[in-house]
Amino acid sequence: MNCKTSTTIVEQSSDYMVAKVTQQFEGFTKTDLVTLVNDGGNWKVSQSINTYK
Repeated sequence: MNCKTSTTIVEQSSDYMVAKVTQQFEGFTKTDLVTLVNDGGNWKVSQSINTYK
């Protein structure tokens, strides 16, 4: 799929971060708030909440 993607770090520490990922498709936009946790040096997604416009 062809889309424009932008990412913004909303909050960050050594143990976790919250990122906002926006994907603009033709006709709609999908926005994800993604929470990542640092697990032994590897970042893993712990939660993702998405909305569509």
